Formats: sequence, structure tokens, C-alpha cells
Amino acid sequence: MKHIEVFGTEKLARLRKVILHKPQQSLNLVNPANYQECLFNFVPDIFQYQLEHDRYADLLRSQGIEVLNLQDYVQKNRTLMDSLPNLPYLNDTCLITSQGAILSKMCPGSRAGEEKVVGEALENLGIPIFHAFEGEDQFEGCLAISPEILFLADTERHAQKTLEEFFNKALHLFSQIIYAEIPQERRYMHPDMIFGRISESLALAYLPAFLKTYLITEKQRTEINIRDYLAHREMELIDISDQEQQLWGCSFVSVDANILIHYDIALNLRTQNELSRRGVEMIPFHPEALLAGGGSLRCLTLRVWRDSNL
Repeated sequence: MKHIEVFGTEKLARLRKVILHKPQQSLNLVNPANYQECLFNFVPDIFQYQLEHDRYADLLRSQGIEVLNLQDYVQKNRTLMDSLPNLPYLNDTCLITSQGAILSKMCPGSRAGEEKVVGEALENLGIPIFHAFEGEDQFEGCLAISPEILFLADTERHAQKTLEEFFNKALHLFSQIIYAEIPQERRYMHPDMIFGRISESLALAYLPAFLKTYLITEKQRTEINIRDYLAHREMELIDISDQEQQLWGCSFVSVDANILIHYDIALNLRTQNELSRRGVEMIPFHPEALLAGGGSLRCLTLRVWRDSNL
């Protein structure tokens, strides 16, 4: 398999390459008796789910983004792939930086083992692993606020011990970590459910979920007010409502700074107007069948490379 030459997404620039996974056999495992255990909101209409997934992939391509199919880079773990109904939600499995990937360790249950499939794909693509969680670790995702700042949250899908042990390693890659203690509820199950960067100077956030927030560096851990701290770094936070948060308001795909692809149900008119006034372009996508899995378009998208990440 041909290795890709460049990768990394921590610097927010034009998105050029992503990995998607259009499910085949795995969605057949979700039924009326187990859909909640599988972390689905309802039993998916498989045909319509696949059609919507194709429509989303076509939308990405229309924006000049190369779409790689996960199954094209997996051989050893093909059988495992067919047993993982949540595997389409690739964002939770990995953050790809210009220094390598931070590979998650998915929690016990229907998502256990996803990292093995994704890890094989990364190996076959020639993307090195900066850090892979293992053993009893539980870690389902993080996000880059900038090339200097990593955002971590103690969601219900992260073990506190795992996070604490990762801080020092993460500081070899990012000079600062913003770490939030948040409610242990499914609606906040991954960090992108409460924070989403739009540009170097703008982000959406649901601040009621930030119970306590800390700035962690090699020298200290200090409690901060995230709005004030980011304001000092010239990043404005736009607040979203309770309803917007539950409709994945913070979780979107940035095509470039100030250009995002988002569910058309996610943000209310007020927030859309706030974004428009700041020059943000939102490319809408209407979901129906995709909502079965309880994830956003960002969740479905493993971003591989943005311009300027070398």
C-alpha cells in the first residue's frame, strides 16, 4: 500500500484528506433489543444510512477533500471490522498530528477494539503513532485548539487515571493542555460535544459543562476561566444553548478557517446569525438515518491532513 507523504491536523488550515468508513455488515448487529447498549439512538435504516453516508462523502469531495475508505487499508482486522457497529465514528478513535497519531483505547462494550482497526490503517498509510493507549486505559478522543493547545475532558468515556498518566506525554507535543472536569453524562461523552474551533480566533462552546477548567504546562496546573484565558489569546467563544448542545452544536467539520460543514438541525437562527456576522460560512447537511448512531459529521470524519501541517 502506498504511504501518504504528509499528515497532521493541529493547525487549522484547508482540509485536504480524511478517512471515512461506510459500514457494511456491522449495522446488522444493531436491533431493537440492543440498540441502546450499542450506543445508538434508534435502530438504523441501513440502506438510508449508507445513502446519507455516501452523500456526505460526495459533499466532502465537492470541497476538494480527498476521501480515503478505511476498508482499503485494513487486511488483518477485516473480521473485527464487521463486528463493530460504531466504527463509522472514526473521530473518537484518533487525533492525527504532524508528529503522529494519538490513538485512543475505546471503552469496554460495543466500541472495544476499534483502535485495532484504525491502528492497522494508520500503519498501512505510513502514519506513525505518537501515543497509543493500552491495557486498562480508557480514552476516547481529544481535540487540538491550536498547534500549542490540546483540549482534554474527563468525559464518561475517559478514565481519570488514563488522563493523568497522559498529561506528561502530551506536553511533548503541545506546550499547553486545557483540561476540563465535566458532568458524567452521555450528552457530553466526547470533548467535541462541548467545544469546537472555527478559526484561530473563534470557537463554539457549551460552557455550563465546564465545571472546573485547568491549564496544564510542564511547570504547573492552574485553574482558569476558559473564556477569559482564550480571550487573552484572541479567541472568542460563542455560547450555544442547551438544545443546540444536545443536537451536536459544537461538533462540526471545519473545511478551512471560518468554513464549516454542519448538520442543518444543530444551530438555531441566533447562533447562525452570530456566525454569519463574523464571516463564517456554514455548509448545511440534512441528517435523518445518520442520527441513529448518535453522532455528528465530525464524529464520522477522521481528519488526516490540513495544509500547513508538515
